[in-house]
Amino acid sequence: MLDSKLIGLKRLQKTLKTAGAKNEKALSTAVKVEGFRLMRLLKKQIQAGAPGGAKFAPLTYLSRLGGGGSRMRPNKPLRRLAVAVRYHVPKQSPIEMHVGWTGPRVSKSWKRIAQMHQEGFDRPMTESRRRYFLFKGAAMSKRSAARKYLFIKPGTTQFKTPGRPIMEPFWRSEKDRAWRNIRRNYQLKLRGQRI
Repeated sequence: MLDSKLIGLKRLQKTLKTAGAKNEKALSTAVKVEGFRLMRLLKKQIQAGAPGGAKFAPLTYLSRLGGGGSRMRPNKPLRRLAVAVRYHVPKQSPIEMHVGWTGPRVSKSWKRIAQMHQEGFDRPMTESRRRYFLFKGAAMSKRSAARKYLFIKPGTTQFKTPGRPIMEPFWRSEKDRAWRNIRRNYQLKLRGQRI
């Protein structure tokens, strides 16, 4: 699941059609305001490593080492995925709101990466990858506690990366609040207040 979709607005929108275009515009604005809030919150929670309050499993030593450099990467799994999080309210009837890796401005590559990390994936242990880790291990001090992780057993054929759910826990924790906020924003907008 790459995004969370707020559904159920169809009934509300039918009721508004009878009241006029002003009410429909107020609903659209209320939904967009809430979409923006959810997008910012999701980005913040992904960067903190706990969307919806569910903490990500930490990165392994080998995951933190990768990339060809000799420095260790920080132990913040998936924090870069927050860059591509968007909200999208298509111009259609009924009104819908999508939050996540969605919309026309998010590339297929970001969507694929987000999907892979949410579901989990396996990477084959190629001979060149095995040589890379062997080279890194040989270059480390013999007293380094992390050195043992770089000598991969000959029988190892793949690395398994577990899935790290993002959208399900986030949406589970925010769905009720999103509905309340849309209703409140809609009422404020009808009264002519700025939201």
